[in-house]
Amino acid sequence: MYIGYMGSIIFGVSEHYLVTPDEVSRSGEARWQTHDLIMNKPVAQFIGPGQEELSFKLRLMTQYNATPERQLKTLREMRDNGMVFPLIIGGKPVSQNYWYLESVEEAEAIYNAYGRILYITANVKLKEYDLENTDEESSINKAGRAYNVVTTLVGGGL
Repeated sequence: MYIGYMGSIIFGVSEHYLVTPDEVSRSGEARWQTHDLIMNKPVAQFIGPGQEELSFKLRLMTQYNATPERQLKTLREMRDNGMVFPLIIGGKPVSQNYWYLESVEEAEAIYNAYGRILYITANVKLKEYDLENTDEESSINKAGRAYNVVTTLVGGGL
């Protein structure tokens, strides 16, 4: 069963494939500025919303065709190249904005006798990327953004 995707990482569960976000945690905060006043209490001013943060674990197992080495390579490339991408769960975007991969922590690795990863947990941390920030958006991400909008609407792709 198809669950969703994060860039080119597909979340799904079936008898022969299992890659799902686990222990999902989401947080966000408001941005406030405090102005000091002489002989009075400071005055707080609301500046705007902060970035949403999302973290989860991906348990990658060869027995469920998750190909841990390939999935880890993809995660590292997404992080190291500053890719922004939609996060789709249940056919719906998690946010009106895209996300970027802030960090990937690899833990609990189990190797076979040939040094190949059989099982590993990838702790993933995402931050929200404001789509209005077009000055920083590369042409590659603009093309990817257009592709993701089309595939999300049409229901295909990846």
